[in-house]
Amino acid sequence: MVVAMKTSAPFPPAKWAWHHRTLTRLHAGLLAARQEHAAETRLPHERGGADSVDFTEGELELRDLRAELAHEDSAFVEVEAALRRLREGRYGICEDTGARIPAARLRVLPWTRFTRAAAERRETAPR
Repeated sequence: MVVAMKTSAPFPPAKWAWHHRTLTRLHAGLLAARQEHAAETRLPHERGGADSVDFTEGELELRDLRAELAHEDSAFVEVEAALRRLREGRYGICEDTGARIPAARLRVLPWTRFTRAAAERRETAPR
């Protein structure tokens, strides 16, 4: 008896191979940066012995580091979502309109969820 094995399509599909590689690299880089910056925010902050200028500079550096970490967290979430859309077969389709996102836009913003027109509408919509 011959048992037919179901073959599945290769992952990622050939047309998305570059995007998958790019997103995977971005994901790894953002993960490493996030871990490094999160560790830096937990380092003890020198309070004793430092003059007020040193203390203020340290506080500003910590604030900037936390802002950078927040930005990295946001980017990390978007890249993870793009990789999930790739796995689920929904990559390259606008989440607002269902239209295909142009290849040129995906080359520039491989994590994008929207066509340019949809993104612009979202940016100008009252909140």
